[in-house]
Amino acid sequence: MKTITKYIVTIACLSQQLVFAQTAKQIRDRIEGTDRPVVPAQATGESASSGDNVGNDVAVSDTGAQRPVQLNDKGMSSFVGYNSKYFFRSNPLSSSGELKQQATGMWTNTFFAGAGLGVFDADDAIITPYVGVSYTINDYVKSELSSFNYNSTGAYALLLAQFGNGWSVRGGVSYSMDRSSELDTEDYMEIYPNVGVLKSYVVNDSTTAIFDASIGSHQANTEALPIAESHEEELSSIEYSASYAINYELMSFTIIPKYKISYKVYDEGVNKDRDDMIHDLNFKIEYPLSDSLKISTFYDYSTRNTEGLEDHDFKSYDYGIVLGLNARF
Repeated sequence: MKTITKYIVTIACLSQQLVFAQTAKQIRDRIEGTDRPVVPAQATGESASSGDNVGNDVAVSDTGAQRPVQLNDKGMSSFVGYNSKYFFRSNPLSSSGELKQQATGMWTNTFFAGAGLGVFDADDAIITPYVGVSYTINDYVKSELSSFNYNSTGAYALLLAQFGNGWSVRGGVSYSMDRSSELDTEDYMEIYPNVGVLKSYVVNDSTTAIFDASIGSHQANTEALPIAESHEEELSSIEYSASYAINYELMSFTIIPKYKISYKVYDEGVNKDRDDMIHDLNFKIEYPLSDSLKISTFYDYSTRNTEGLEDHDFKSYDYGIVLGLNARF
């Protein structure tokens, strides 16, 4: 009898461990499929949250560079905001295989704040340091996925130089951390030093084009997700990315198609010699309800092709609605 009881307990423990390992792997897959913007558009001047595009939201300084008018000439200028997004996600855990993997609705709420620490005229550029923080609550609407709910914390420090020819150069570092809502454990943390360039130009009276390119090092840690034969730093990677967007003003609407391509190189644990190619196509329509409040709808389609690791390709699409509130001081 004791032998049978011991056998049953052993089987139960092994089953629990297998379930936990599977859940941990799903969390890691979700982390890998998460897009983490380095800084919000309010900091880079790429797009003003009130719906103004960069072509309408700049002034010319004495150097000929475009000075963001949302920044004060001297001293500190700050912004705070809140975004609520409700959307459908076809592949919430970034699983390989069929396009619809546990498809569900999602509701995210983001609170953010930042500051431009003065505006400084160099010989041929405008220099602006930025700092900022954010906090996002991520909830899966599908009940069987609620155990994957998580909260994200972010912070960044950035130095932006804007030149008179329309180019901007930036360098900085960002911090990201995901924490499980149910278990109150830190699932993921990364430090991301990066540099980038941005070029914006006015196509015509109603259209502005924006090109952005960057390179950075994701210094990641997943120590809280113990998986057999895994390495706590195996999600660390070097990322190269480039994007092109068009802001088109139509009456009171802003229509923004955007394409982004990213290439990631991994070199830790089971991800050694792994390469990812990621394509993302986004289409967004914004409408300002007031100077500081806007509503938008969007569609986003993403694919990942992986070399060096089997069964890791994935596809996903999102569509939904966003309500955004932003105030500048």
